[in-house]
Amino acid sequence: MLFPSSDSFTTLRPAAETLRAICAPETSQSTQLPPVYLRLCIPILVASFAWLFSGCALLTTTEKPEAPSLPAPPLPASSVVLEVAFARIPLADTATYDSIWSQVDEQHFSTDLRRQLSANGVRCGLVGMQLPPKLKEALDDSEPGAVERGEDSAADPELDRAPRRIQCRGGQRAKILVTKPLDMFSLLLLEDNQVRGLLFSPGQCLFGLKSYPQGDGRAKIELTPEVEHGEMKTQFIGRDGSVLPQLGQDRVVLDKLRVSATLAPGHVLMLSATPEVKGVGSSFFTETDSGTIYRRILLVRLAVTQYDDLFAPDQIVTPLATPGE
Repeated sequence: MLFPSSDSFTTLRPAAETLRAICAPETSQSTQLPPVYLRLCIPILVASFAWLFSGCALLTTTEKPEAPSLPAPPLPASSVVLEVAFARIPLADTATYDSIWSQVDEQHFSTDLRRQLSANGVRCGLVGMQLPPKLKEALDDSEPGAVERGEDSAADPELDRAPRRIQCRGGQRAKILVTKPLDMFSLLLLEDNQVRGLLFSPGQCLFGLKSYPQGDGRAKIELTPEVEHGEMKTQFIGRDGSVLPQLGQDRVVLDKLRVSATLAPGHVLMLSATPEVKGVGSSFFTETDSGTIYRRILLVRLAVTQYDDLFAPDQIVTPLATPGE
């Protein structure tokens, strides 16, 4: 019922007559109403008009209370949250490139690994919580915002190349896509002092990512260059003691170029191409946009890890041996 019925107006007639008597000019003493009668009628009049104009709206427009939102599910104890972003600078801007790498710790990695990576055009290092100023400028030029992704997310490649956060469990593989799917491209690889040329049609460059929480707030991060190529087909993947069918492409894994580093929260693992662009570094870290060649920089930052070996439920404390027993 949106409007009151005619009976409602009938019940309001005495109150209306009282109001008319109050507002009418005084003609004689007989028309004046006793003060007691006025005190009784005025509250009834006010309540009647309020009921009249409200109608039945309160019965039809009562808002239902909002259902309480469910709390966010807790992260698994072995999960690691990483922030992944790309920065890019023009290939011809060597001054910015040198300024960035002058503030990066490359000595964290072994000499043999750095030599192998450099021979294939890849450079890596660690950055503390303070990023180099030129690197901050390059990041600011990229698209803002972060996208939440899982380690097995099958999303559009352009979206996966945007800044995002990855939640992955210890030891499980995630993917960081670094190029668009290409109809055909070649890859030059130097292994054991021999150069090999690989041709892929179609293919896409990416990094296989694995994380291992260390129990003290740090996490070990592994990045392995990979190439997915060929047509999509059903493959059988072993996981957690079982074999599961999964749709995917064939993979070429460059195990000898795997980079491993233990990061503290807030620290960054950085990879890019060498000053002389060549080999794997050229395929993974360069792109052409509007006629300009850019050098890409991959940044992987440890955000948080849930594992704490001090309170791990599966930890077994070995008792101290007593001499003589």
